[in-house]
Amino acid sequence: MQNNGIQNINSQRNNFLRNSTSRNPHNLEKIIEKYQSLAKEALSIGDKVLHESYLQHSDHFSRILSEVSESQKIKNTDQESKKISVLEEKK
Repeated sequence: MQNNGIQNINSQRNNFLRNSTSRNPHNLEKIIEKYQSLAKEALSIGDKVLHESYLQHSDHFSRILSEVSESQKIKNTDQESKKISVLEEKK
C-alpha cells in the first residue's frame, strides 16, 4: 500500500515539475533576468542569503535553458537529415 502511495506522489511531483517550467527559451531568459535582478536588489539591501538564493534560482533556470537549447539543436539536426534523405529518395 505504501509503495503505491509513494509512486503516486513521485508521479505527481514529476508531472508538476515537467508542466511548471516553460520550455520556451524566451520565457526562460526572462525568468533568468528576473532572478538576477532580484539578486542584485537583495544584495543592495544587504541580504546576502536572499541574494544567494536568487542566484541559485537563476543558475537553475540557466541550466534548463541550456538543456532546451541543446535539445532544439538536436531536433533541428534530425529534421534536416530527414529532409535531406527524403530529397535524395525523390531523385
